[in-house]
Amino acid sequence: MARKNWHVGALAALFALAMLCSVRAEGVKATDEGEGAEFQGKTVAMKDKGQFAIILAFTAGKEVIATTKGDEQTDVHLFVYDENEHLIGKDTSPGPKCELKFTPVKDGKFKLLVRNSGGTNNVTLEVRVAK
Repeated sequence: MARKNWHVGALAALFALAMLCSVRAEGVKATDEGEGAEFQGKTVAMKDKGQFAIILAFTAGKEVIATTKGDEQTDVHLFVYDENEHLIGKDTSPGPKCELKFTPVKDGKFKLLVRNSGGTNNVTLEVRVAK
């Protein structure tokens, strides 16, 4: 009996962890900003617990470096999703600066989601693509 309860408890803990760790880009209307290599950056005045998302097209095999910076010391987090809403990468480190590197395995459009918490902040998202 104790063994069965242990399995149930472990499964419940894993499910809870999966639900807490899963971050979806649902509810955020993304703007299509075109080609990632031509993106000139975007600065957004963000509220506490605010978020914004953009869609950029990237070429397979070319490394992408996405960064954020903010005027204030709030927590800014950066997430990248593929066309099927699968999480490609994230930077959830504390503070307003994020850096996320990824290399697309195929040509496509990717959603970059920026979240802010801890107060208002002007957050700049920049993207560099390898030549």
